Amino acid sequence: MGTSAWDTETKRPIHVDQCVEGLPIGLAGGRYLCRACRDPLILKGARPEAKVAPHFAHQGGGPCRLPEREAQIDADDEVVIQLSHQIRALPGVTGCTLASPGDDPHQPIGLPPVVIAQCGETTVVIERPGTLPSPQAVRRRILAVRDHHAGAAHVWFLRRDPAQFGQLPSHTVRLGGRDVEHQRVAPTEQQQAILDAGGHVYWLDGKLVLVPYGYHAFRHPARPEQDWTNWPRWREDPRDDWRISKPRPAPDADCWGLVPIALSSLTRTRAVFQPADAHKIMDELYAAQEGRYRWRNRRAREVYAERHAPPPPPVTATPAEGPATAPADAPAEAQPPEQPRQTNPVVPPADSAPTPNTPMPVPLPPVAPPAIPPQPPLMPNAPRQRRWTDFLPGFRRRRAR
Repeated sequence: MGTSAWDTETKRPIHVDQCVEGLPIGLAGGRYLCRACRDPLILKGARPEAKVAPHFAHQGGGPCRLPEREAQIDADDEVVIQLSHQIRALPGVTGCTLASPGDDPHQPIGLPPVVIAQCGETTVVIERPGTLPSPQAVRRRILAVRDHHAGAAHVWFLRRDPAQFGQLPSHTVRLGGRDVEHQRVAPTEQQQAILDAGGHVYWLDGKLVLVPYGYHAFRHPARPEQDWTNWPRWREDPRDDWRISKPRPAPDADCWGLVPIALSSLTRTRAVFQPADAHKIMDELYAAQEGRYRWRNRRAREVYAERHAPPPPPVTATPAEGPATAPADAPAEAQPPEQPRQTNPVVPPADSAPTPNTPMPVPLPPVAPPAIPPQPPLMPNAPRQRRWTDFLPGFRRRRAR
């Protein structure tokens, strides 16, 4: 018993958990085909009085010739149906339906139905495959979406395949002053085909979306007057660096780095379905890359200048200060003969007029008066010395009064 069938008239799959009311029951002239083995199916349980739930069954009630394939298709369809419920609940989404553009029962693409969401003026076709088919099948689905929904954004939500994740180690990025780990993946041929055709490749992990950017490893060239060797506290070669390509990875990227954002942020603008939060982080990574590039080149020049700086001059003892003496081998300077000091200069007569060749008299320096020694102090009980006025008649009597 299957939960879905291929409708040859509408060219799309039919799911019994959706509305099957109005569809012809039974074989319906071979209208319903098994999506796994392509055998005709019978629609049962579609009558209102039926005692069983609607389902599709093979003729004779036997199982499908490819039971594992049928179970895988039903599981993939269930994932897409659950995703359609999540997309329908996002703000700004006005419509959400399922379709299978380009699928053919005789040449199946091998992909589950797509979710066609209407977000404002934008139409988004969302894929949610279990595993990607061959590159040819992927290109055929892309062309079919382009023919049926011209101008629509084609988004592929991939599963976190354990065989792909973990092949490359995560790398540390600097965002907002703190270190953040970003996962890296090596793009497959199918993913590269989606990107080359203009599609968008994301990974969906619950309510978390991983948006890729290009990771390009390169090596700083050794320019003149730069030293890149033996930097302190550097475990790796400082010349090994990386740059980013955004908002979509460039075809020549070595691998893809992944920015995690919330699924609900894809419709934050209410008119466009795009990872605006991831693009903002990519802009920060680009700004950090430019600053890192300039800093490393400047540091290489500083290291070169430090290691090639001239040695400082030797420090010699400073002699004690004293009268400056000429070196022993220096020639003695000619000194004018010492002129004797004139004690009695010749003063020309007053009536003689000075001539240009007559030297002017040099005045003598003033002579200081002789120093007078101080008088010794009088003793308290010493007799008064007699003066010449004591011998004048009547002077002693006047003093006695």
